Amino acid sequence: MPNLRPKRAGGKSHADVTSRDKIEEDGTLLQNGPQIIKRILRVLSAREIHRVSGVCRTWQKYAALVLKERRRVLTIITSKQNRRRTEREVIVDNPETKRFLRDLDMDCGLAIMFREFERRSLDTSPDTSSGAEVEDRMDFEAMDSHLSPSSTVIGALCSTRIFGTSADWSGREQQFPYQGLSALLVPKSLPEGTQISHFSLSLTQAKKMVKSELNRATFAWAYQWPKDQVTKCIIVMAAKFVETQMHQELLSAIRSLQDGDVALAGGVTNEVYSSEFSIDETELYRASEYDDDYDEESEEYFSIMHPAYVGIAFGGENVRAASLVIGEDDRTKESVGKRLTELKAKVEAWGECRQKFGFMFASCSRGRPLIDADNAAAVVFKELMPDIPLTGFFSNGEFGWDFPLPLAQSTKKPKLSDNFVVDCAVTIAIVGFV
Repeated sequence: MPNLRPKRAGGKSHADVTSRDKIEEDGTLLQNGPQIIKRILRVLSAREIHRVSGVCRTWQKYAALVLKERRRVLTIITSKQNRRRTEREVIVDNPETKRFLRDLDMDCGLAIMFREFERRSLDTSPDTSSGAEVEDRMDFEAMDSHLSPSSTVIGALCSTRIFGTSADWSGREQQFPYQGLSALLVPKSLPEGTQISHFSLSLTQAKKMVKSELNRATFAWAYQWPKDQVTKCIIVMAAKFVETQMHQELLSAIRSLQDGDVALAGGVTNEVYSSEFSIDETELYRASEYDDDYDEESEEYFSIMHPAYVGIAFGGENVRAASLVIGEDDRTKESVGKRLTELKAKVEAWGECRQKFGFMFASCSRGRPLIDADNAAAVVFKELMPDIPLTGFFSNGEFGWDFPLPLAQSTKKPKLSDNFVVDCAVTIAIVGFV
């Protein structure tokens, strides 16, 4: 029986049009299929990706691509501490953290770890060799034990609160703020056009650097940085036994060497740590002269045997960076928000980035009216830039400067007399990979 259904204009029947629409629909679906598969895989853990990769060869192909992509992504992890006095939860060596590190499936080359140790009462002697701090330091060693033998762990032990937010693959915030541990994990295989190095300096090494004229060769040696590579951002953490004048001289030398064309942020904390820190024979001989049983000499002994500074440097043609100092004059959430909006504008000027992450160091010595502003800085940061994970700590002195400068100021050569060690401030640095 002939098909009596009337044909549409142009001589095509309803069935022809429906068939064509279906073909176009299927074609669009096939064209977007890889992106859909990748989107699904990116929200799964490494273990789940391995499991679903057996569905078919297509899924296996894109699972391999997503795992390779993920292994080049810097990741921030967070872990909370049980605050009950009768039971002190282990931060790193616990099932949850172990599972996260295993599921991450990353060949980690560097872990930057901020660890809060248990607060003491005011009448407790701040002995740096106390059992509480030794136990906390072992968490750094535990983190190192979960990584490959060639990995490095650096970081800070803090008696004040730390910042930590982590973003999943869709960029949603998971937790913030909290007390415990925050760590930025850096893969050995970095994205194309990026360079990251870490450094640790003894007090003696830092003094030698500022006494001698800091040049590219000295900087490359001290900061483990390629001599011909431009530095885009430096994060510096210092131990509390280092004098403020030392910080000022070191930062002034760095800024002068870089012609002010580098972002920088950092802070002072109780103790800094590096699994690769070592002292030379001269310093070892000096340390042997001190008996650690004497309180009046323990600080000198400690300053020889432990790093004075640790940090990381970022560079490469595909790296972008900006830093900001929120000063004591910014006393309200509105004024803090205004400054952070300036920072957001600098970051947005980079265009699309494969990844962004931030560091924050906030003063713990600000007056009560400003403590809320410190908290507001973190809260407003996440409101304005929710896709940027953040890590850092409350500090006993902050380092940093605004970068890049407004056009009106950018033509001025930075002065060595500028104060780069700021009190009662919040310093922030953001790094992006384009």
